[in-house]
Amino acid sequence: MSTRKTGRDSRVNKKIMALHFSRSASTYEKHATLQREIAWQLVDWAAPRLDFPGGGPRAALDIGCGTGFLTGFLLDRLHPGSLVGIDLAGGMLDRARGVCVNGTVRLVRADGERLPFAPASFDLVASSTAFQWFAAPADSLARIGRVLEPGGRLVFATMGHGTLRELKESYREAAGRMGIKLAVGRYGPPLMGEPELNNALQAAGYSGIECECRTKLEYFPGCREFIRSLKARGANNPNFRPMSIGAERRLLSLLAETYERRFTSDGLVYATYEVIFCSCRRENG
Repeated sequence: MSTRKTGRDSRVNKKIMALHFSRSASTYEKHATLQREIAWQLVDWAAPRLDFPGGGPRAALDIGCGTGFLTGFLLDRLHPGSLVGIDLAGGMLDRARGVCVNGTVRLVRADGERLPFAPASFDLVASSTAFQWFAAPADSLARIGRVLEPGGRLVFATMGHGTLRELKESYREAAGRMGIKLAVGRYGPPLMGEPELNNALQAAGYSGIECECRTKLEYFPGCREFIRSLKARGANNPNFRPMSIGAERRLLSLLAETYERRFTSDGLVYATYEVIFCSCRRENG
């Protein structure tokens, strides 16, 4: 039997990704309970590991600030002298402007992999649940280091490769039943595990690396409710190749049937998130 290719290209389509997140800006905060929790836990986890002269960072950068979860927590807990939040999605920044009214915050539409800042502009770079959308995360970590001053700190939370394993497995099985060959055998962008991330940070010239992995679960009445929640958070697959309406409906039906058959507990479907918290320092010199 011949197979059709669909799924994901090797590169993240930034334009489509930004459009998805902008469109979901009005529903994001209602559905992004997990993302809010991770942002708060990142600040709580990182704060005891930070040691800035004077108590707080001179200038901080929030990469992938979205509607401002992490931005607000950084302000409340670390009291930076100045704070820049960047995001690719203009719609997300519009929502963040309604929250980040503090005069120390500046919001900029920019790509976290192509930072528009001079070298050594910040002594703290932070990010929560954004790095997993990077097209070239290992290379981008090195570029982020360039905007940190010597001895500056990078703290972030990102999704590890065990994230959404149930969705990936169900998607792969449903696609196989339809004779669809996935371009890459996963749903969404490729994700690093903790060892890969640690190695990438070392290769990028960071020191004092600490990583901690935590597993989190979300529960939903059914697979379709779960998919709707992902879309309401902008977490569509940015490189999904279009299918006919009939084929897409068939795939979704098979996906839901497979997911609910394999990954249900006490009448609810569950989704796993592998969250990796990291703290490191740019080498001096």
